[in-house]
Amino acid sequence: MVDSRLWAKKAIGVPFVFLFMNSLFVIYARDVFASLTTLVPISLLSIAICADVAIRPTSAKPDRYSRNLLVLAFLLFPFAVALPYFEFTILTSLYLSSFMPVVLIVGILVLLIGWIILLVSRLQIGRYGGTRITVEDDHRLITNGMYRFIRNPQYLGMLLILSGYAFSLGGLIVTAIIVICLLAIFRSRIRLEEELLLAAFGDEYREYMQRTWRLLPYIH
Repeated sequence: MVDSRLWAKKAIGVPFVFLFMNSLFVIYARDVFASLTTLVPISLLSIAICADVAIRPTSAKPDRYSRNLLVLAFLLFPFAVALPYFEFTILTSLYLSSFMPVVLIVGILVLLIGWIILLVSRLQIGRYGGTRITVEDDHRLITNGMYRFIRNPQYLGMLLILSGYAFSLGGLIVTAIIVICLLAIFRSRIRLEEELLLAAFGDEYREYMQRTWRLLPYIH
């Protein structure tokens, strides 16, 4: 049965996220929407994030992760979206302008690869892959598809999306900051998820951990 309340929340949440993440551009730099070199990565990021919000499952179980940290990350999201552009206009354009076509293409390719990884892994894990860190009553391990090699492809996809976006706009410093911050956040979330899954599945999950990578290939 379709949960009408869930779909109503999604219908409100998706446009809200779109407007919120682009709020600093709307207020301070509307010119970014008039140039293809900035409009393309901004549009791709917006579509990727909003699509993920639309298909992401929800859980009735309580979240084991820090709510305060999630709220802080959400409030800082518009700055992560806008700062690469402002870094380029103020700083990196002084020495990066001639390389921007290559930077733009590389960044967009990384973003698109991340989007594919996120979308496919989200669909493969189904309702067990929501934002809340919890174990469902009928929870089962997903070890095929993307999860055959990497235990957390959703996090890898999001890392590539945001870092590729920031790089495509020429925000090299912001790209490094985003990567460092996301790795720290993902590390804390993954450790908590692993504790819960080890408690729930024991040796089955322990064996799965031994034959897969946690987040990045060849890094256990």
